[in-house]
Amino acid sequence: MKTILLVLLCLYIAAPLQAENVNGSIEYFGDIKILNLWGTWSEMGYAHGYLLGPDISDFFHEYVLEMVGGVSNYEGARVFFLVYFDIPPEFIDYSQGIVSGISDTVSIYSVPLGRNMDYIDICVVSATPDLSALPGMNQFLCTSVSAWNSATTSDPELNSAPAVSRNLDYYVDTGGSILENNLLITFDPETGQDCISVGFPGFAGCLSGMNESGISACLNMGNNQGTSNYTPPFIPICMALSLGLSDENFNGSGSCDVQDMKDALTEWNRCNSYDIHVVANRTLAGQDSASVVVEVNNLNGYAFRYSEDEPYIAPCRMILTNHHRVLIPPVGCYRYSYLMDSLTTNPDVTLERLWNFMEAVGWPATPGSGGTIQTMIFMPEQLKFGLAFATLSTPSYKQIPEWIEWTDIFPNHTPQGIEGSINTEQAILVSPNPSSGIVSISYSGNVHDISVYDTAGRKIDVSIYESGEGCLSADLSSLPEGVYRISVRIDNTVLTENVVVIR
Repeated sequence: MKTILLVLLCLYIAAPLQAENVNGSIEYFGDIKILNLWGTWSEMGYAHGYLLGPDISDFFHEYVLEMVGGVSNYEGARVFFLVYFDIPPEFIDYSQGIVSGISDTVSIYSVPLGRNMDYIDICVVSATPDLSALPGMNQFLCTSVSAWNSATTSDPELNSAPAVSRNLDYYVDTGGSILENNLLITFDPETGQDCISVGFPGFAGCLSGMNESGISACLNMGNNQGTSNYTPPFIPICMALSLGLSDENFNGSGSCDVQDMKDALTEWNRCNSYDIHVVANRTLAGQDSASVVVEVNNLNGYAFRYSEDEPYIAPCRMILTNHHRVLIPPVGCYRYSYLMDSLTTNPDVTLERLWNFMEAVGWPATPGSGGTIQTMIFMPEQLKFGLAFATLSTPSYKQIPEWIEWTDIFPNHTPQGIEGSINTEQAILVSPNPSSGIVSISYSGNVHDISVYDTAGRKIDVSIYESGEGCLSADLSSLPEGVYRISVRIDNTVLTENVVVIR
């Protein structure tokens, strides 16, 4: 008993000391959960895993395994990945850091897989768009609309500047866990550009993002899916997109512009089919003022689509759903047709109308099926964006977006990183610790949420009640001996503390 207690106490003591060296923080902007990361790719990965260990475990076991069609399909996809994919060095460091961070907070052993999770699992999850054409995998959709110059002149905030609205349509698991796992990630790499990614816990890549130079990119799946050209090795498309945003000058031309993103998305062999909507500050855009769609397809190569390639729409406006238009002849799409009719009837575009476009073609998140998970608008010249996450009761496109400016989130590792003052001395006190039953949790501020997790990252259902001013009590008497993690959201900060249960 004394040996077991000593081990538990060592675990309890070690975790808070490690937290002091974590290059990350979790904060909130309204209802938007934000994971702030800075430093080397390895350090950022470690912070990602350390701060979101339980969430990553939940996202993988509750969502990913169901999305891919079960453990057998997942392991098959992993074998395919190991044979045909390479991982950029940055993401080897980042994904290994994530696993290391997870292992310092919760168990990395996966009961369904019958083994420990490793960095390859992180990379496979991040390559789900690349692998989605495999048998048994669920497909993705997405819609985006961009406008600039004459199209946005009537909007007083845009004043002819570009903007792009975007729905991320994704599979929704039967338990709806993905709706609890949306987040905004801010990156301040040791070398490279500050950038943001709208994603999920443990996802090492970018589906939707923007960088400090004023380049945004949103990934849509393309049509004519499939893979026949297996050499040279594939690079996951979301990792390529992330490198295009975060690299100071991807193609070595001496300056960052849209060509860097185009080169990042077409540099390597690609698996499957994609359309990526790139919208940028007009000084960086070159040929088409603000917007280009990068059409990427394993079977057909790649091509670039500009507004002149959509002759039925007035110039300086582009619509993207899930089909190529330059690389191969387009196919019918009701979302594209609806948006084209709307822009033909009224070519003027405002921020409100961009959001309304997404409502017109979005669909409610339905467990066991799918729906619109995230809705957003990027304004790359203003370095501003609006963002909303879906819930079971309210679709993202029916919400009022949280409007976030770059200066609200960068620098991302100082008390001024998020709008509003952050009390860096704020803490929670759990006592007694160790405990054999009921613990008191003392705090200052407004508590919005409190959760208890075991070392495997599973959320534990325990009785929690208010026991006084600035104090909550949690009844842990029914739990087995071990180390548990108490997570408390106070105002716009998430604070955690470990507690040891002994008998």
